[in-house]
Order: sequence, then C-alpha cells, then structure tokens
Amino acid sequence: MNIIQLKKFGTVLISRPAGLEAFNAIRPQLNQETPVEIDFGGVLAVTPSWLDEFLTQLTNYNGGKVDLRATKNASVLAALPILAQARKDFVAETVQRALDRMNS
Repeated sequence: MNIIQLKKFGTVLISRPAGLEAFNAIRPQLNQETPVEIDFGGVLAVTPSWLDEFLTQLTNYNGGKVDLRATKNASVLAALPILAQARKDFVAETVQRALDRMNS
C-alpha cells in the first residue's frame, strides 16, 4: 500500500487546479493496481474543491482503491460529507467508508 502524505503539497490546500496539479505530481509514483492511503497529518486546511479534484483523479486512476486515514482536522471533516453527498462514484464510496470508520 502506498501512503500519500498530503502535507508534501502544502499545509493549506485550495482550488481544483491545485488539486489536479498535486495528483499529476504524485501519479508517476503510483501503480494502478496498488491501493493507496491518504494521510492528512500536517495539513492545516483543505477545501472541498481541492479534495474533490485530487480524489476524483486518484480514484479514477486506480479504480477506487483509496482509503483515507482517520483525522481530527476540522476542514477535512467538513469537506468529506459534502463530497459523500455530492458524488455517486468511487469518490463517494471512499469518503463514506472513511466517515463510517471515523464515526464508529
């Protein structure tokens, strides 16, 4: 399993173009068959648009084999339900799985 530490893209993650840029930067290091885990440690804030773009690209790239590490980051916890409700695809499944784990 690959672990993607989002802090390497900055501590404040905003905008769709920046989310796409982050995915494009990490893609050469990914294997489409290997599950990945997203680590929010060290990130101060993330917007729903950044997270949506990054997760959309990532889950489409590897067929939804993405997990999100539990976090207490308020901006992440605010963005995740928005994505879970707005999407009906791998992103929604990934986010809902993470929310279920974090709320149990």
